[in-house]
Amino acid sequence: MNTVKPIVFAFFFFICGQVSLAQRDTVESSGEKSASSLKLSYNSSFIYPGVRAGIEMPFKKIYITKTKKTGRQKFIRKDHYVSANVSWYHHPSFHDNVYITAGYTLRQTGGGGFFGEFSPELGYSRTFLGGTTYQVSGDGTVSVKRMAGYNYALVSLGGGLGYDFSMRYATPIAICYKLNLLTMFPYNNTVYIRPAMELGIIYKPKRFLMFTAKVKRINKNKFRG
Repeated sequence: MNTVKPIVFAFFFFICGQVSLAQRDTVESSGEKSASSLKLSYNSSFIYPGVRAGIEMPFKKIYITKTKKTGRQKFIRKDHYVSANVSWYHHPSFHDNVYITAGYTLRQTGGGGFFGEFSPELGYSRTFLGGTTYQVSGDGTVSVKRMAGYNYALVSLGGGLGYDFSMRYATPIAICYKLNLLTMFPYNNTVYIRPAMELGIIYKPKRFLMFTAKVKRINKNKFRG
């Protein structure tokens, strides 16, 4: 009984505090035509060069405005995209890897323009072996095998940081740095894991491959009761 009383009183004061310093939220939902974005990056398996090109098609946007007790406002934008990408990197004496992926990107941008993002992707990888590859036929004839390589299923998980110039300037450009973890399988009856980084530019035209994106506007206002 002696233990129960402090818990009850703590819970009571917590509820009172929430009533006296509460948060009033308003939510508005709608839909609006939004343009797709284009992305071009230097794609590297750390020391091995490559390139990556993609398109981001918007399907959901969330605008959050937080008003504090002082009247100061904080703005956050969350963009949800379906993406399609073509990537390549060159690993000398090992292979060239060309992979095509489709995925989902969540990008959260602050009012100052800085953003963070997360993107899982699924796709197909085709490697082309470096150097000359020979094959031996059933009768023992040796010949050169052109375009030798392997096919893999691919799963990628990526996260990155960047800056969106359109948040403060009339410039439809964003820059980003991203680290992706590529998982290719089956690879000699195992799983092949390789990190890859990209440093790129996102171009955000006003009108290009338009889609109707679901838009939600949330106003969070703190007040004293």
